[in-house]
Amino acid sequence: MKLLVSYGFNLLNLNSIMLGTILFNERAIRCYQKVGFKEIGRRRQARLIGKEKYDVVLMDLLAEEFVSLLGNSFAKT
Repeated sequence: MKLLVSYGFNLLNLNSIMLGTILFNERAIRCYQKVGFKEIGRRRQARLIGKEKYDVVLMDLLAEEFVSLLGNSFAKT
């Protein structure tokens, strides 16, 4: 995940990366939080799987937050 985000910020020159995942996918949410993503909102009952409705968690990360979180290991050179 760090390598993918680094690619977005360093090679594609993005300033912000946003993603969404289903609320019950707790492992993914923890993974994204470890990289530095923060929850910015939820879309209530946005996904219908079978007969169940689930919220979608929206998260984002800014380039400056990613660089400060990781130090120089993935920063631009």
